[in-house]
Amino acid sequence: MQSELMEALMTEQQQRLLDTLLDNLDGMVYRCLYDSDWTMIYVSKGCAALTGYPAHDLLLNKTTSYETITHPDDRQQARASIDTAILKGERFELEYRIVRANGEITWVAERGSAVFDNEGKPVALEGIIQDISGRKHIEHELFSTEQKYRSMFENSTLGMFQTTESGTYLNANPALARLYGYVSPAALISDLNNISTQLYVSASRRGDFTDAIRADGRVRNFESEVYRLDGQTIWISENAHAVCDPQGQILYYEGTVEDITDRKNHELQIRQLAVTDNLTGLLNRHAFSGKLASLIAEADKMHHKIAIAFIDLDHFKLINDTLGHRAGDKLLENVAQRLIQSTRPTDAIVRFGGDEFVMLYPAIRVAEDAEPLLARVMEAISKPIGIGDYVFNMTCSVGVSIYPDHAKDIDTLLTCADSALYSAKNAGKNKVQMFSGTLAKQLGERNEIEYGLGHALQRQELMLYYQPQINMQHGNISALEALIRWQHPERGLIPPDQFIPVAEETGHIFAIGEWVLQTACQKIKSMQTEWGYMVPIAVNVSPIQFLRGNLVETVQRVLRQERVPPHLITLEVTENARFKDEAMFTRTLEQLKRLGVCIAIDDFGIGYSNMAYLKNYPIDELKIDKEFVQDLEQSVTNGNILLALINLGKSLHKSVTAEGIETEYQHRFLLHSGCDVGQGYYYSRPLSDAALAQFMRDQQPKFDHLQQVAR
Repeated sequence: MQSELMEALMTEQQQRLLDTLLDNLDGMVYRCLYDSDWTMIYVSKGCAALTGYPAHDLLLNKTTSYETITHPDDRQQARASIDTAILKGERFELEYRIVRANGEITWVAERGSAVFDNEGKPVALEGIIQDISGRKHIEHELFSTEQKYRSMFENSTLGMFQTTESGTYLNANPALARLYGYVSPAALISDLNNISTQLYVSASRRGDFTDAIRADGRVRNFESEVYRLDGQTIWISENAHAVCDPQGQILYYEGTVEDITDRKNHELQIRQLAVTDNLTGLLNRHAFSGKLASLIAEADKMHHKIAIAFIDLDHFKLINDTLGHRAGDKLLENVAQRLIQSTRPTDAIVRFGGDEFVMLYPAIRVAEDAEPLLARVMEAISKPIGIGDYVFNMTCSVGVSIYPDHAKDIDTLLTCADSALYSAKNAGKNKVQMFSGTLAKQLGERNEIEYGLGHALQRQELMLYYQPQINMQHGNISALEALIRWQHPERGLIPPDQFIPVAEETGHIFAIGEWVLQTACQKIKSMQTEWGYMVPIAVNVSPIQFLRGNLVETVQRVLRQERVPPHLITLEVTENARFKDEAMFTRTLEQLKRLGVCIAIDDFGIGYSNMAYLKNYPIDELKIDKEFVQDLEQSVTNGNILLALINLGKSLHKSVTAEGIETEYQHRFLLHSGCDVGQGYYYSRPLSDAALAQFMRDQQPKFDHLQQVAR
C-alpha cells in the first residue's frame, strides 16, 4: 500500500515537473487531432503569448480552431508539408504565418511528428510551435539589402570591385569595366591579373594602397593615375576596405572607383591660374612666398645666398592715367618680356601687383654678385618702348635685400627690399638701393612711429599749429591754416611729413583727420570768445581720407556738433587726389559744397599738366605751391609761371594764395601780380595756441607796414 502511494506521489511530481517545463518553453506545445481543423486536445500556456488566445479557446475548437488562425494563404502549403512528412514517416518542420487574436500576422515555425494507432494510421499530431517573426524580419532585411546591393552593383555608375590582397580581381561591375575600357567585367577580370604593374602608372601605388588598408582597415579618396586598356591614362579616386574572417585575416578588398580626370585637370588649371599673372604670364603675388621658400631651402642646403629685388617702374602711373589702362597693360607686357630676357634660367620673376615686380636671384655667393644682374635689368627696361604712336623711355627704381644677410624670414626680407626701394625713389628714382644698417634704422623708426600713432590721440600727444594767411591788399589776416604736429614723449616735436605717410598707410589718418577738423572748429569758437570775431581756418585733407573715408559724413557731423558756420572751414586737397578716382573726387567735392564749406586745391601747379578740369569743379581757392615762389629773385621762369598761374586763377574767378613767401621781394612781386593771399615765413611761422594769441596782439604794426608796401 505504501509503495503504491509512493509511486502515485512520484507520478504526480513528474507530471508537475513536466507541466512546468512545457509551460516555460518559448512557444506552444500541443497535441491535435489529424483532422481538417487541427482540433487541439492539449496546448501549453504558451498559447496565449503565441496566438493571443487563451488555451481553453483553442481546446476542442471551443472558440476557434487552429486551422482558422492559420493564414489563409499558407493553409494549403502547411497541410501539404505535414502530409508529405507523415507519408514518408518523417518528422515535419515548416514555417508559415498565423493571424493572432488582435489581427496581427506572425511568422511561426512548427516542428513535430504524427501519432499513429495500432493499425499504423495517423490520428494525431504533437509538437511545438514558436514565434520566428524577429528572425523573419532580419531575413527579409538581409534579402532586401542583398537585392539592393546586387542592383546597385550591376547598375551603379561608380566602378565597384573585389580584389585579392595580392592584386587580382575577384569581381567587378559593368561600370568599372567601362571605366578601364573593357567590354565586360569578365574581360576585365581575365585580363587584369596584376593590378600593381598593369593598372597603376606608378608601380609603387598598389603598395601604398595595401599599406594604408593594413594600417587603418580602409582607404578614403585614394587618388592615383592609372592606365586604360587603350593605353591612355586617367585619374581615379578609390574608397575601399578589407573584408576579414572571424580570426581577422584579410579575405579580400572591396570598394568603389570614380573617374576624377576632369576634376584633376580643372584643379591643375586652377593651380596654374592661382600662381600665374593673367597679363604677363609671370608668377603672381600668391606664388611669391612658396617660390621664395623653396629657394631658401635650396640655399640653406648649398650654403648660398639669395638676392630679392623689388622693382617699381618710375612714372608708370602718369602714363597709365594719361593714355589709359590698355596702353599701361601693353607697357607692362613689354617690361615683363624684357625682364625674362635679362635673367638667368634659374632666376624667378614675380609680378607683385600693378607696376611692381620682384626678382629672385638664387645661388648668390656675396651681395655684390647681384650687381651685374640688376644692371642688366636696368639696361633692358631703359630701352625705348613703342606703344601705338608713343615711344616711352622707361626707368625703374630697385630695392634689394639679401638672404640670409638681412633677414631669414620671407616677410622681413620683403620689408627690407621695400624699404630699400622707398629709399631709391626718394633719392631721385632710376637707382638700385641695397638694404643697409641705415635703412634698418629708418625702418625701426618707421615702426616706432606706426606703433606710437595708435596711442597718440588717446594720450593727447597731437596738437595743431596755425599759420596766418594774409590778405595782400589790406594786410590783415584772412584765414589760418591748421598744421598738425606730434609731441612725441621721447622724440620731441615730430613734423607731419614724418608721420602722415605712415598714418595714411595704416589707416590712422581717418581718426586723425576727424580730430584735426574738430579741433579747428573748436578753435574758431574760442577765437570768437577771446577776440570777438571768428577767423576762417583751412585744414588739409589727405587723398586717402578724401577718397576712401566717409569724409562728407564726418564733416557734416563735426559741423553739427561744434555748431560752426560751414563757410569758415576750408578743406585743402592736393591736386593729385583726383587721379586716384576722378568720379569719386567729383562726387565728393559736390557733396562738400552742398554742406557750405570752401574747397581749396593745395600744391597747385606741380601736379597734372591738364588744368581744364578747374572750370568743372566747385573750387573756391587755388594755393600755388612754394616751389614756384622760392628763388623768385634769381629765376625768371618761376616769375613767368607765377604770373600764368595767378592769371589762370583770376580768369576762373578763383581766389589765389601763394605759399612759401619768405622775402619782401617775393611779397612785392606777388602783390603787384594780383595774388590775393600770401602765406609764409615772411608773415609768420606756424604758431602754437599761445604764440598765436601773442601774434594777434602784436600784428597791427606789421600789418600797417604791409599796407604801406601795398600803397
